[in-house]
Amino acid sequence: MRQRQVDLAVLGSGPAGQKGAIQAAKLGKKVVVIDAVNHLGGACLNQGTIPSKTLREAILDLTGFRNRSYYGSAEEASDISINDLNFRLHKVIEDQNALIARQFAKNDIECVNGFGRFVSDECIEVVDRSGEVLEAICADRFLVATGSRPRNPEGVPFDGKVILDSNSILNLDYLPESMLVLGGGIIGCEYGTMFAALGTQVTMVDRAERLLPLLDTGIAQLFGEYIEQMGVKLQMQRTVKEIRHGEDGLAEVETEEGEVLRAQCLFYALGRTANVETLQLERASVCQDARGYINVNPLFQSSNPRVYAAGDVIGQVSLASTAMEEGRLAVRNAFALKTHQFPEFFPYGIYTIPEVSGVGPTEEELKAQDVNYQVGLAYYYELGRGPIAGDTTGMFKLIFHAETLEVLAVHIIGSNATELVHIGQLAIDFHARVHYFINQVFNYPTFAEGYRIAALNGLNKLEERRKVSQLN
Repeated sequence: MRQRQVDLAVLGSGPAGQKGAIQAAKLGKKVVVIDAVNHLGGACLNQGTIPSKTLREAILDLTGFRNRSYYGSAEEASDISINDLNFRLHKVIEDQNALIARQFAKNDIECVNGFGRFVSDECIEVVDRSGEVLEAICADRFLVATGSRPRNPEGVPFDGKVILDSNSILNLDYLPESMLVLGGGIIGCEYGTMFAALGTQVTMVDRAERLLPLLDTGIAQLFGEYIEQMGVKLQMQRTVKEIRHGEDGLAEVETEEGEVLRAQCLFYALGRTANVETLQLERASVCQDARGYINVNPLFQSSNPRVYAAGDVIGQVSLASTAMEEGRLAVRNAFALKTHQFPEFFPYGIYTIPEVSGVGPTEEELKAQDVNYQVGLAYYYELGRGPIAGDTTGMFKLIFHAETLEVLAVHIIGSNATELVHIGQLAIDFHARVHYFINQVFNYPTFAEGYRIAALNGLNKLEERRKVSQLN
């Protein structure tokens, strides 16, 4: 059996593994990446972030969804085939996979196809799907970036055709007339609104009071109202008792409240679980939490000083953007390089229809902290760009300190929200005051002008507060 020594062995080629491997290569380290599939990119590229966002863009383009406010209709779902959607999807995945391969080759990063598992604190062995050992790799440092997969509990009859998870939904060979979505989190809302835009009758079921509990309440409320106008039916505060196939081939959900919901297919989006079962972490003395995620310190170092972990496998924020930075920082820490801590705040992007993004605390969090803040709002219908782009329902929510006027948070719903949020991110990072947005000239007509309008709105409200306070 072949055995070799490297500086860094990376398990997994998703965002964290990619950026960690490239960072190490840039430092002149000998790097090998082990991945269980023949294509690179991990779940992010092949089943998650990239495919879902590509599917979303294809749906928006092919249905003419953005033009509905003017023309009152869009392409019927029956006019769009699954092949139309899949063509763009597969092309993007293929191109991105080739790009990663070129980046690895350019940086002399070797890729090994197989399952990596620890045999000691210092070595792993790579096995194929049959369990045959292909080679042993010893390394000075390890980066575990094996990601996560959909949580598929026993008792749910997944079949990839009628009852689906976030992997199998990408392999659908038909456009469903109706769909039940279990889970009001990011993945459920993203796919639910995509299929609603296609004309599918979508019913979303969750035990929470509202969708997307991480959102600022005002933004979440606006989102719920918008998707109901799209035709999405919300069944909130419902507890699922049983999921089954009906006698007529439809998916059925029976709730604890005694209801039976039925649709042509069901999308199960209730959580993810770490890919750790085959790693034999105990042989490397790597500790895990009760849910199976790898415990790490602020340096992304596990209980084994040689082993670092990043991305979904550490169970913190499941975003590709954060995984990339975690992987890069983990490697810099592993080789004792000068670096910075993981950012205290960072944006989230939710690619629903409409897009939602934000950075900084929510209004509810600021209230809990007893912060004296002021909110400024700007609606897309106030912006010249909104009517031009066919989006008059979006909104900026700018939050700043009522005394220092320092920008604290930005939350946006509407077209280009995930791009626009970075202006607010920079303002927060540089401790800008709200006047910064007022004193700048923005291109016109643009969505970005919403920052200026929201700032003016907030300062006007603050002045009204002061006048009322003086009267009292």
